[in-house]
Amino acid sequence: MSKLECQVTSCQHNCDNLCCLPGIQVDGPAAWGSEQTCCASFEERQPGSGTNSVTGKTPSENSSISCTAKHCTYNENCKCEADFVSVGCCCSDVTTKGGTECCTFRPE
Repeated sequence: MSKLECQVTSCQHNCDNLCCLPGIQVDGPAAWGSEQTCCASFEERQPGSGTNSVTGKTPSENSSISCTAKHCTYNENCKCEADFVSVGCCCSDVTTKGGTECCTFRPE
């Protein structure tokens, strides 16, 4: 498990920069930079929906992270082995998973 910080406040699962999911999926099988990755678990928060109303879960600092970014130093058999992971935004108005990125990605 990694300590996970999420800066994507437009995500349904974000609560105070923590994630309400027990695990996330980071995608970017051909990535050589963080901007080529994304959080595949992103779901846009809909107007009027409360934080974590989809999951009904409490946010946690720790998360299991599956990862397809095979060129990342921290990827070990499609699991992230970094102690700390930060998911951030590639643009100012994130409405799709393509607007997210794994800021912790480091090329091997």
